[in-house]
Amino acid sequence: MPIYRLRAATRDRHGMVGVPVHDRPIEAATVRRAAAIALGKADEVFSDETNIAWLVAEDGALVWTLRLEAEDAPG
Repeated sequence: MPIYRLRAATRDRHGMVGVPVHDRPIEAATVRRAAAIALGKADEVFSDETNIAWLVAEDGALVWTLRLEAEDAPG
């Protein structure tokens, strides 16, 4: 079964994404299932330090993103 990486970081108001502060493995049969698992971990992944999360496939390809928009985004 593929292992995806769930990463989260801060994206500033200019669109620049910082270094990931979360990098967790997710084992799932499909990208859709990995995204569902990631959504279930939203409370763990999103904090005052993070406002963007993404999944990376085993080959390094970006396969899914979720961004929280806020007027008070850093930077």
